[in-house]
Amino acid sequence: MARTRRLGALAVLGTMTVFTIAALSTPAGAVVSGPCTGSAAFSNGVTITAEQPLDPATVIPDADNVLYQGSIDISPPDDPIPFEGGISAEIAGVGSFPVATWGGTTEEVSASGSYIYEVPSWVPRGTGDILLTGNHAQGGAECIGQVKVSLDGDPGTAAIVSLTGTVLFGAGVAGAGVKKKGVA
Repeated sequence: MARTRRLGALAVLGTMTVFTIAALSTPAGAVVSGPCTGSAAFSNGVTITAEQPLDPATVIPDADNVLYQGSIDISPPDDPIPFEGGISAEIAGVGSFPVATWGGTTEEVSASGSYIYEVPSWVPRGTGDILLTGNHAQGGAECIGQVKVSLDGDPGTAAIVSLTGTVLFGAGVAGAGVKKKGVA
């Protein structure tokens, strides 16, 4: 019985270690599907495009005024047609959150401008694993693009708290598998 508990504790601890390493690993780059092109230029000199290779990870500032441009490869309509889209951020182990949405009607098939963002302080810096997904639908065409990014900076307090919690939980699980004196 005690051997089974110890093996179970080691299995849980091993799984937690693998997930921790995976969460702290550096992610890949961009993936785009559909008849769209676009780019986003950041103040640190980084530009994300659909042609970007999958590696290395894209490091972006945690706050910026990003310049964007995008187009969809459809014939310009004579009358306004509906369009919609958005961007969401998925943080491993935390969840998915909307970043921006858009919609309405237009005769345009391209757009450009700037977007000011500031990432909340609770999102770890320098650890990667943030999946940004953008989508745009217009005139019967749909595009989806994804890029994994890492925020510029050190992991900071969030990573220390996470690592400490993992170690303490792992020690508790390992301790649960140790035979206690006087306990049957």
